[in-house]
Amino acid sequence: MSVKDVGARQAGRTRGSRPAATRLRAKSTISAYLFILPFLILFGGLTAYPIGYGIYISLHHWNPIVGNNGWVGLSTYAELLFNGSSLFSQQFWQGLGHTVLFVGISVPFLVTVPLLIAYGIYRASGKSFFRPLYFFPTTLSVTAVTSIWAWILQTQGGAVNQILGVHIPWLVAEPWAWISIDLVTVWWTSGFNMIILYAGLTQLPKTVFDAAAIDGAGVFSTFFSVAVPQLKPVLVFVGIISTIASFNLFAQPYLLTGGGPGFSTSPITMFIYGEGFNAMHMGTAAAMAFLMGIVLAAISLGQYWFSRGGGQ
Repeated sequence: MSVKDVGARQAGRTRGSRPAATRLRAKSTISAYLFILPFLILFGGLTAYPIGYGIYISLHHWNPIVGNNGWVGLSTYAELLFNGSSLFSQQFWQGLGHTVLFVGISVPFLVTVPLLIAYGIYRASGKSFFRPLYFFPTTLSVTAVTSIWAWILQTQGGAVNQILGVHIPWLVAEPWAWISIDLVTVWWTSGFNMIILYAGLTQLPKTVFDAAAIDGAGVFSTFFSVAVPQLKPVLVFVGIISTIASFNLFAQPYLLTGGGPGFSTSPITMFIYGEGFNAMHMGTAAAMAFLMGIVLAAISLGQYWFSRGGGQ
């Protein structure tokens, strides 16, 4: 057999194998899409469609009872952002300022307090007792939590004022109202962050702590020089999810202070709720919500960017 015949035979085999390889790749691709199809259906139905429909509502005069009352385009967004004399705009910026204030106060505590608790449990004995003890408040509903704390923080006859022997208007005057909301939020939600940080501590190499002990490092020096640097990715994650959760503040001020005194503890979510379901301006409420989402996304991306060394 000549060299030419051998080459022709090999070329024929190659051409014959190409359709089989193409069919195999197509079959693998179809199988992959079938595996992710349930997620795509849920994502489209529960996330993509509501977001798209919300954007559509924000571009209209929309009443939650009668529906669409006419196209307004981006005029609602322009009014919220640039028309300072508009009631909608004033409420938006006032609520956003209150929300940013709450985030700025609560998030540092929602990171540091669970971190200290997690490290204390990690170093102590009786872990199986303390972990569920500190996590327990997280299992309670917000209605139960606010009901308990509203009773504890009553100005007249409240447990805190009676124990301390003071007369502090925790829920009806500033700055005590914000302090009360932050206190309740930290007490209620720290357990979740504590579990995440404790899990992060258990994944650190034991040899690192042993080496620190051999070098004579104490509890505090080991915490600041070993544990915290090693936990940086976990701390960033906890900070981001705490920021997102704090930006969605609603039930605590709504049930504890009613947004008062006046509107001083009303976050942006309360104004969104009022516009949508009390004033029946669902288009304005949707526009407020999307602007809040943009601000929240920018803050979260900023947190991540700075945690990565400012892009270095």
